[in-house]
Amino acid sequence: MPLSLFLNELSCQSEAGPRQVDEAMATFVATLKRLGTWQKVELVTESPLQSAELARGYVYQQWVNATPLNKERHRLILNLRDRTPGALRGVLEAAGHDPAEVEHFHDGRRAAGIGAAHLVDGMAVSLPVSPKWAASWLDVDVVRVGEDDIESEQDRVRHCSTPNEADEHEAWARGTGLGSLTSPAELLDVWDEFFPALERLPRFDRDLRALDPKWFRAVRNLLADLQSTAADHWDLARSPEPDWRDPHITPESQSRRHLCTFPDPDLDGRDTCFSWHGRMTPGKGRLYFRLVPERKAFRLAYVGAKPGSDRLSN
Repeated sequence: MPLSLFLNELSCQSEAGPRQVDEAMATFVATLKRLGTWQKVELVTESPLQSAELARGYVYQQWVNATPLNKERHRLILNLRDRTPGALRGVLEAAGHDPAEVEHFHDGRRAAGIGAAHLVDGMAVSLPVSPKWAASWLDVDVVRVGEDDIESEQDRVRHCSTPNEADEHEAWARGTGLGSLTSPAELLDVWDEFFPALERLPRFDRDLRALDPKWFRAVRNLLADLQSTAADHWDLARSPEPDWRDPHITPESQSRRHLCTFPDPDLDGRDTCFSWHGRMTPGKGRLYFRLVPERKAFRLAYVGAKPGSDRLSN
């Protein structure tokens, strides 16, 4: 399964002239090449490529025809591009998403490419025509329309516009086989391969198998972030706490800690507070865990709906 790269169409709405676009496209192609050395990639665009604008009033076909070198770069792009009509919508629908039920915005502007990358756990790629796109992550506002209400949240999306920005995502890109796993049972079958730093209480396995399907992708992403954090972003000499990859991970409030206390066989069965937690949306999902600094690991205790006033069963 290829890594889906979604062109950020907002980066193609600048006032850049042909020379600046040409320089940006040279970097864009170099970035695609870099990503392609780690994983098979597929470029997905919102509109047909030939007629798509690279800047206001300057379309892709004009750029192709400008120089012989651009024709060579064009052939490379064609080899990577998903040329299915309506490719962006098709990728979303194939992943089980209804584009009519969710919208994404970046800095107040509708962002189809960034949004698609968010929904399918892909990456947004931009033309480096402005310092605005010189970032390895982009903020996105997500608006979901439910049967009874509208739910909104903020999140981040993997992104690059240069090879150097892409390098931050190398480990993730090389491990995108995780994205092909579509059920809790499949996750558990390959757990040691993908999550060697994530230990589990027996009850966590039961919770995961009973997980509401709407949270599966969010849990899969959260597990990947926790693994990356434990393996690559935990310097015990500097701090007893990791540098969290997911900005939404926090300890539970003191008044609710009794709701995330469980017997831990690793500690002779003593009741132990698993205060740290990540969040899953839509709705209010939670994954509770504790730090195990002596092994640079996280021990997972619970995943599911946010605990209420009743204590969870063991």
